[in-house]
Amino acid sequence: MLTAFLTLRAGGFFPDITAIAVLVLTVALLLRITVAADPFAGWSRAGAVAVLAAAGFASWTLISGTWSDAGGRALVEFDRALLYVLALAFYATVPRDRGSLTVLLRWVLLAFTAAALAGLASRLAPDVFPISGRYLAERLSFPLTYWNATGIAAALGVVLAIHHGSGSQEPRLVRIGAAAALPALVAAVYFTFSRGAIVAGVLGVVAYIVVAHPRRFVFLLAAAGPACVVAVIAAYGADALATDRYFTGAGPGQGHDVALVLALACVGAAALRTLLMRLEDRFDQLVVGPARRRVVYASAAVAALLMVGVTAAAIDAPGQIDRELTAFKEGDFVPQTGDARDRLTQSGNNGRLGIWRVSEHSFADHPWSGTGAGTFRVEYERRRDIDLTVTDGHSLYLEVLGELGLVGMGLLAVALLVPLGFAVPGLRGGERHAYTAFLAAALTLLVHAGVDWDWEMPAVFLWLFAASGVVVAAPVGRGRLGAPPRLGRVIAGLACLLLAVTPWLLLRSQAALESASAEFHRGNCRAAIDDALASRDALSVRAEPFELIGYCDLRANADPLAVQAFAAARNRDPDNWRFAYGLALARARAGQDPRGAAADALRLNPREGTAQALMDAFRDAGRRGWARAAAAAKLPPGLGS
Repeated sequence: MLTAFLTLRAGGFFPDITAIAVLVLTVALLLRITVAADPFAGWSRAGAVAVLAAAGFASWTLISGTWSDAGGRALVEFDRALLYVLALAFYATVPRDRGSLTVLLRWVLLAFTAAALAGLASRLAPDVFPISGRYLAERLSFPLTYWNATGIAAALGVVLAIHHGSGSQEPRLVRIGAAAALPALVAAVYFTFSRGAIVAGVLGVVAYIVVAHPRRFVFLLAAAGPACVVAVIAAYGADALATDRYFTGAGPGQGHDVALVLALACVGAAALRTLLMRLEDRFDQLVVGPARRRVVYASAAVAALLMVGVTAAAIDAPGQIDRELTAFKEGDFVPQTGDARDRLTQSGNNGRLGIWRVSEHSFADHPWSGTGAGTFRVEYERRRDIDLTVTDGHSLYLEVLGELGLVGMGLLAVALLVPLGFAVPGLRGGERHAYTAFLAAALTLLVHAGVDWDWEMPAVFLWLFAASGVVVAAPVGRGRLGAPPRLGRVIAGLACLLLAVTPWLLLRSQAALESASAEFHRGNCRAAIDDALASRDALSVRAEPFELIGYCDLRANADPLAVQAFAAARNRDPDNWRFAYGLALARARAGQDPRGAAADALRLNPREGTAQALMDAFRDAGRRGWARAAAAAKLPPGLGS
């Protein structure tokens, strides 16, 4: 349910939404510890290792604020890491029964399917389901607000739908529903035009089919395969839906046509799968001996290899791969043609190499500790060699290495890999298809996380930690811990309450900060200052409230107070160029020398035109013109964020 909630709330990207999810899981864990008869019945050694590693990563994230001098940034990142820890810990305490993982993955599939349908409704019927202007892009971004996140969520749905449509433990209605969902999920992936999501999804699908080789897959393919092809052909033919003006002109009409085709494809897939059920049931009753099964699998493997070999030779695969790699390395940005379909044949890295270089340099400078959680943005602004504004490192692994060093990366690797390793023996058990689906979906997500900022989108990552908790939990009756005494429950409950402190304070601070920002942009500085002070009072380590207070003081001509506010912001986040920029404006207005602060702003973001323009204005105006230059200066982009 939390995954569904997060998909509809910007993927959980913003701190207040993450804080709400943390509070929900904290309450759930608190109730389990205090009410359940045996709250730690599922605790195992593997679970202890995974949870301790994840908790260590979250703690290291929080501690990193001491050397980054940006406690507010570290606290926001800690809150997200805490969300993942709580999901892992909660499910690791619940004893695992046969079917536990299967049921959880069904709910995950339902959440991602719902998100895909919501996104498709906004694209195919914008006149019926209008959305906010911030989603109006040529690539489908609703409801997660970011097209690549929407793409990987739908791709994960495809992997899970193939599992639930062909897995050995799935009842008829689930198999039929999965077949019906596949065309919609595939269409959603297409409309995001996300090359990374497509590649990662294909890897996950292939991994599932090769490892699980479910007997029912042929029936799913027969029922849903043609429907998926029809859906994609219809979607590709609607050229207006691949532009940022899809909601005008021919867009709505084409969208309605595609929606009709897609609905018929989903219904057709479900109907055909229903008709095939009797034949499928008979097929399930066939008993194939081990020797014959090996012959069938070997023959299928040989046929697949031959097909791959012939195809590779026909298209000159080695040469094509070499050309694509060269194009990826040399083609910095994908050309913006106005038609998103053109992206699917482009190989440019879209600035990724320049973004990744920043994390590599940060790691080289601080290999053990990193620069501190949440500092990628300021490191990027200071070190970048491309004119591209980004907030996150577009690679979980490189960003963690740059921000938290080898210690942080080691803890994260243990937390992620222990459940994956523990799932491997499950490939031979009665729930082997579910374990294969878990590993295939994890592969899909972790590959994509290497080239994008999925970690910052809990909607696409939370399920992995929840499923990992199920995987590492001890089977029923084999837990490592007995029921704790009353005193132990009280102590554990108090610990849960302590964990709720930071998300609660962050939720209050963020809500007040967003209100302050909205009031500031409406020109109501009285209300903006009140809200900013409330945000500051909730979490005094955050710098953003002081920035808004400083600009409101400038509007009120309270220049000395503005100097104090911006100085307070700089003390809390000294490497953020915006606060140095604001301090320069305040000093100039107050009759002080602003050049040092302006130089700091430019040093911290050398490619920022606003900072360069301010430095030039101060130099050209002279001492007597500093105040006028400051009054005429632009506000920094992203003010209040």
